[in-house]
Amino acid sequence: MSTTFNHKLATVSGMMLTGMSLGHAATMPADNANNQKAPNVLVIMADDLGFSDISPYGGEIQTPNLQLLAENGVSFTDFTVTPYSAPSRAAFLTGSDPHEVGLGNLIELSTPEQKASPDYVGHLNDNAITIAQRLQQAGYFTVMSGKWHLGTEEKDAPNKWGFDESFVYLKGEGNHFKRDNYPEGPDGDQPYRLNGKLTELPDNYYSSKNFADYLITSLDKRPKDKPFFAYLQFTAPHSPLQAPREDIEKYSGYYQDGPRALATQRFENAKKLNLIPQTAKQPTMVGYPEWDSFSELDRQKEIKRMQIYAAMVDNMDSNIGRIVDNLRAKGELDNTYIFFFSDNGAAGKYRETAGRWKDWVNNAHNNSLENMGNYDSYVSMGTGWAQASNMPFALFKGYTSEGGVRSPLIVSGPSVPKKKVSNKYSNLMDLAPTILDIAGVEKTTPKGKAALDGESLMQAISQPTLGAQGPYEPKTLEMNGAKMVRLGEFKAIAHTHRFAGLEENVIPTQKWQLYNLSQDPGETTNIADKHPGILDSMINSYNDYAKKVGIVEVSPSSK
Repeated sequence: MSTTFNHKLATVSGMMLTGMSLGHAATMPADNANNQKAPNVLVIMADDLGFSDISPYGGEIQTPNLQLLAENGVSFTDFTVTPYSAPSRAAFLTGSDPHEVGLGNLIELSTPEQKASPDYVGHLNDNAITIAQRLQQAGYFTVMSGKWHLGTEEKDAPNKWGFDESFVYLKGEGNHFKRDNYPEGPDGDQPYRLNGKLTELPDNYYSSKNFADYLITSLDKRPKDKPFFAYLQFTAPHSPLQAPREDIEKYSGYYQDGPRALATQRFENAKKLNLIPQTAKQPTMVGYPEWDSFSELDRQKEIKRMQIYAAMVDNMDSNIGRIVDNLRAKGELDNTYIFFFSDNGAAGKYRETAGRWKDWVNNAHNNSLENMGNYDSYVSMGTGWAQASNMPFALFKGYTSEGGVRSPLIVSGPSVPKKKVSNKYSNLMDLAPTILDIAGVEKTTPKGKAALDGESLMQAISQPTLGAQGPYEPKTLEMNGAKMVRLGEFKAIAHTHRFAGLEENVIPTQKWQLYNLSQDPGETTNIADKHPGILDSMINSYNDYAKKVGIVEVSPSSK
C-alpha cells in the first residue's frame, strides 16, 4: 500500500482547512482517484548549528540555498529541540519523548544509575516506532544518509527501523575527512554502516558531500510508483572543525573583531528581521576572555575556528543545493516537502582542554594555525563563538537555555505559503505527526509502542501567523540534569549542575528561574520572585512529567 493526501475538509481548533487531513487520516493508495501523486518528504538535520548561523535567521555565512528554501516557505522562530544530539534524533524519528524510547540521556553522559534503566539504553528501545516504519508500511521508499547516533550494533541499524537504504555514521562525532590509521579517541573507533553492514570510506571522503551523494544515488533506485521519505543528517558543523581549503578561504578576513562583536551583529540582525521584540535585551556573553587579552597567535587561532565553522555551514548549504537541483531536474521538487532544522544549538565546549578528550586531541592531531581545518587537525568552536552563533539567545548546547534548545525550522513544499514567518511555539515531536499528515498516513500507535507526543503543524504551516504564541499547556524537557517548562509566555528553567564549556559559578545551578520569553527571549531577567505562583505551578508540571517518563535524576556533582 502507498499513500496520498486525504482531500477531505478537516476541522482543527474550529477552523476549516482544505488540502490535507489534520486528523487521523487513513492509509491510502499512492495515487488517488484524481491521479494526485503522493507527496515526497525530505528532512535535513544539521549538527550543532547555531540559531543565527544561516542567512534567513540573520547570519553572515553564505547560505543561498537555505535562503531560497525560506523564501519559498515558512520559517519558524520558536522551534524547540533537545540540548543534545541523540535524544533529538530519537524525538524526531518517533514523535515521542526521548525518555520513553531509550534516549533519556546521551549514552556517553549517562550515569550508572541511568544505564540500569531501559529508558537510558542509548538506542531506540522496544517502545519505539519510527516515522520511517510508518511510512515504509504505507508504501513509501525510505532513505537515510548521515549521522545515526542511535546505537552502534547491527540490530540497532537504520534498516531495522524502517529505512530501505541507509549510509550512516554511528557515533556522536567523527572526522569529516577520511584519515587512515586514526588513533582511537575517548569514544572508541569511528564506524559507518551501509545498509546495516560495516563499511569503509572512499579515499576522497568529505562528510557533507558524501552524505549528499549517497542520498541522490539512493533516490535513483526508487521504484517509479513510490513516493519517498528521505532523511539527511549532516555531521556539520559539529567538531572537529574541518572543511575543504577552498571553502575556508572564502571567509578570509571575516571575524577579525572576535565573538562579542559577532554576537552584537547577530543580535541586531535578529531585531531587523523581527525575530525578536525590538525591546529585547542582548544576553551577556559569559565564560569568555576579553578579545584584547589574547596573544596575537591565539587571536588568529580563535578567528580561524570561526572561519572553518562558517566554511562547514557554507559547504553544507552547497550540498543541500545539489540535492534540490537534482529533485528539480527529475521533476520532483514541486511535489516534495522539505524540512530543515538542527539537532541542538552550537557547542561551546573546547575539546582541546576538556577532561578525557584533551590528551587525545592534542597528541593525535596537528593543530597549528596553518593546519587548522585539515583532515589531521581537531579544533572545536569554543565558548565565545558558540554564544555568538546562538544569538539572540543565551548559552549553548547542553543547556536548556534557549541557545541550547532553539533551532531554525524552515518548511517548504506544495501549497506552503512563500516568504512567511511563524512565531508559533513548536518542538521536534511535532514533526512526525506533521509528516504523517502530509503523507495521509494513520497516526494511531500500535499497542505497546510509545504514542506520538507532538501535535501536527499543518495549520501553522498553511496559515502562519506572527506574534508570540507560546504553548497552551505545559511543554516539559529534561536532559542530563538540564530542565525546562514552557507555558504561554513563560519559561521555567533549572540546571542541576554546571555543564562542560563553562567554569564553576558562571551560571546559577540548583535553583529554578523564570523568564517571560515574549518580552525577554534572551533570558536576561529572572522574574521568579515576581511570579512565585506561576513558577510553583510549572515546577509541579515538571515533577509530574518526571514521574511519567521515568527520569533518573543526575547528581549535582556530575560534570
